[in-house]
Amino acid sequence: MLSRIAQVWILLLIVGSLNPARPALVVGLHREIHWMAFGGAAFLLLLLSRNRRQEIRSVIAVFLLGLSLETLQHLIYRNTMEWRDVRDNALAILVTFALYRLTAAGKIVTKAVKATAPVSL
Repeated sequence: MLSRIAQVWILLLIVGSLNPARPALVVGLHREIHWMAFGGAAFLLLLLSRNRRQEIRSVIAVFLLGLSLETLQHLIYRNTMEWRDVRDNALAILVTFALYRLTAAGKIVTKAVKATAPVSL
């Protein structure tokens, strides 16, 4: 189920990024939408990762997807390259990864403490 959600999320991210029409709401919340879209994509792929290597590959893949989409917008629509969007995507991905690792590390520490705690009678 989570895999399907991630697939749909990434598909909508691609379609939304390459859509030439920009409603006023989207223009007004442009940066926030980048943070939500790319941070969300990274989070979903992190949840599907089984080990640290897959986690790293996931965040790199989401970053490269964002860079590719910005490059395609530049080439298709003849816009200037939006480096601020690339930066926002990268920051959203990095913050998501950092928070994910901190919470994952916290869960591991909690499990380790519970496993070594003495049993009281």
